[in-house]
Amino acid sequence: MVNFGTHGESFAAPDKAHSYEKGRGVASDEGKIVAAFDGKHGWFWRNRGDKNVTVMVRATGDYTDFKRVM
Repeated sequence: MVNFGTHGESFAAPDKAHSYEKGRGVASDEGKIVAAFDGKHGWFWRNRGDKNVTVMVRATGDYTDFKRVM
């Protein structure tokens, strides 16, 4: 079970964040995010359970960085 969030910040208006989707206690999910604007877009997952989880991310398109933050 994980909590997750997907979000973005526009280069034109960095003080305005956009939330694509959020979830709490999700056991399984899949989907697609298409950026609504140029800017920074990110995802986070937090494992709230006592078992290991696997998260797979496939990215295509134009981007300058793909960072893993722990």
